[in-house]
Amino acid sequence: MKYTEVKLGDVVQIINGGAWSQEEYVDSGIPVVRVSDINDGRIDLSNCKYLSPQSFDKYKKHLLFEGDLILSTVGSHKTQESSVVGKPAVVRKTEAGSLLNQNAIKIVPSDKRIHREYLRWIGFSGGFRDYITERARGSANQARIAISEIRGYNLLLPDISTQINISSLLNAIDDKIELNRRMNETFEQMTMALYKQWFSDGEDEQKLSDFVDINPLIRLKKDALTLFIDMKALPIDSMSVSDDDIITKPFTSGSKFLKDDVLFARITPCLENGKTAFVDFLKEGEAGFGSTEFLVFRAKDSCCPQYVYCLSRDREFRAYAIKSMVGTSGRQRVQTSSISEFPVAKPDTELMQRFDITTKDWFDQIRSNTKEISELKKIRDYLLPRLLSGEIEVRAALEKAEEVLAGG
Repeated sequence: MKYTEVKLGDVVQIINGGAWSQEEYVDSGIPVVRVSDINDGRIDLSNCKYLSPQSFDKYKKHLLFEGDLILSTVGSHKTQESSVVGKPAVVRKTEAGSLLNQNAIKIVPSDKRIHREYLRWIGFSGGFRDYITERARGSANQARIAISEIRGYNLLLPDISTQINISSLLNAIDDKIELNRRMNETFEQMTMALYKQWFSDGEDEQKLSDFVDINPLIRLKKDALTLFIDMKALPIDSMSVSDDDIITKPFTSGSKFLKDDVLFARITPCLENGKTAFVDFLKEGEAGFGSTEFLVFRAKDSCCPQYVYCLSRDREFRAYAIKSMVGTSGRQRVQTSSISEFPVAKPDTELMQRFDITTKDWFDQIRSNTKEISELKKIRDYLLPRLLSGEIEVRAALEKAEEVLAGG
């Protein structure tokens, strides 16, 4: 298959995001996508700002359409941070009609030699990301990539038919990843709904410490190779830690935990952001460790692990925890002695047993989906550079991926 080398600027149009003053934002209206709303290749509008619909004509050139590739042009120079310069995302149907903010650009085809979907995968490729990182200028925490540099990126283009076939394969993998994510969201929503329905009220009120052990004693040998996760690995609005964020290293110090424990960020702003996880990645009896800023919750015999996780996500509990924080501004922490006093309605024993049986299957499925997501990402990330360079043909790539795609 013949690939033609071209510069990105020869086949695309690059459009800057708009700039708005704080006074222009309103409580509801047209969503504005900021750099902070881009994460893991996706746009999250849950905390976005809005512009009045009356402003539309003034700013419509910054309108986003489904399938647009967007890219942050300002951010950290550190490639492992979520605020890194060159963060890409593709606009989904739910975000179409939003406006793009400053410090980001949208990149769209301007030449018939490049397909819209193929352009997406160029933006997500490691080679393009490395190119951005190498050419960004500024300090480690505030780097910027010039539009002229982006236009100068050299890429290889096969014929349109091959571009479509490559994109279709990679899209199929991504669709499976997205399906698993949505399934996990549904299982968590079902669990929380059941928790609120069965345990929101009760005649007797007890303390959290009657149901939950906080920071239970676990012994680990110094320098023993142990699974480790840091604070950035804790999810904000889901329960399962990605396999990609779990590493093995010698134990030194930190919060220790076992299977089915709950990890709860106790420091600002991680607590306010919702960082919490259910430990579903360890084997029975296996210990792990992580940040010293984790509180570890373990279910006592009177409840079950899934109940403890739901309690840790409960709005009233989180508000209580935030209120208990003390310390200097920016380094405030939850006080264990205070949080252990949180009042909990005594749950019905029979309902707790039913809740345990019902939700355990859902939690097991979430873990299975999370593991499959990690495997799919590895296959996608293996195939992507090889397909874009022509090192591997679509048929061979399909054979390599179809076994995983057929799973689940």
